[in-house]
Amino acid sequence: MKTYYSVLMLSSVLLLSACGSDSDSTTDVGQFSLGVSDAPMVGVSRLGLVMNELVMTDAKGEIHRYSLQHREFNLLDYQGMNRHLAIDNIDLPVGQYHNVHVTIDQGDGNQGCYVEDGQGRHSLQVENGYLPIDDVQIIANRERVMTLEINLFRGLLMEQEQYQLRHRAMWSVDNSQMGHLIGEVDPQWVASCEMDYADLTPVGGEFYHLAYLYPDSVTSIDQMADMGTTPPTGLTAPLSVSRLLQTTDGDWYFAMGYLPEGNYRVGYSCLGHLDDPILDDISAGPFIMYKDADTITIESGPLGGQQTIHECGNGNGGHHEGHGGHGG
Repeated sequence: MKTYYSVLMLSSVLLLSACGSDSDSTTDVGQFSLGVSDAPMVGVSRLGLVMNELVMTDAKGEIHRYSLQHREFNLLDYQGMNRHLAIDNIDLPVGQYHNVHVTIDQGDGNQGCYVEDGQGRHSLQVENGYLPIDDVQIIANRERVMTLEINLFRGLLMEQEQYQLRHRAMWSVDNSQMGHLIGEVDPQWVASCEMDYADLTPVGGEFYHLAYLYPDSVTSIDQMADMGTTPPTGLTAPLSVSRLLQTTDGDWYFAMGYLPEGNYRVGYSCLGHLDDPILDDISAGPFIMYKDADTITIESGPLGGQQTIHECGNGNGGHHEGHGGHGG
């Protein structure tokens, strides 16, 4: 088995050397880019990811490694339809690659990945030390552009005084085969949920309004599970969870970016503060899914990245700010 080592230069020029190879022949190449994005999160002010290497295995079983030079960025700066371009248009030999992943520098409290919240700075451990990427096919003289979406509501956990980031909340998608979702939420839903569950008002008086995205196998609100790792029999866990935001005029909406094209269903609750990312809070706990926002079809459009606007209930009159706004 051969292992190929390269360094990704800031100019995006790739220096590729095949260890143990005695051939200087030119290899057909294509281009590869990778972005990273996340969904709006509550209670965290900064999440520093430090990327080490892009690792890929080709069809012959040979491993290719490309240094990312321990670059650090704040994932929370890239929410909704924004993304951090971690790998920009690098040259790769033509072929099919599997076991594709980005290794990261695990946090130890001083170096590596970390999370900042209201209690200070904490180390961050990413499951198995890497971020998983789907298989990649590189075609000669064509660019493959992908995005890794990390849903922090489902994947970021605090355990034993340090944060953990789990793979179950990550997916990657070819940018030509994905779309974005903007949900315009009926203000009466928000007001009624807060009124109906006034006795469950969280400390500080601010409800956590969340939108839940499910596969189209979910056909009613009774089949919608919470974020717990083991959903009850007959219920389905959400694929993604996003915090509702408000425009400067107070209209409610949410944004979910980089969704594979296909059919989904959306649920809403104002009781996000009662939805533990590990525990089942919907069958034995106080959490309630409040409204079924019906089905939604995500289409990529001719170039990928088509934006779909979905009215939840009666909507909010067409008001949203894409992926900005402030939380509620």
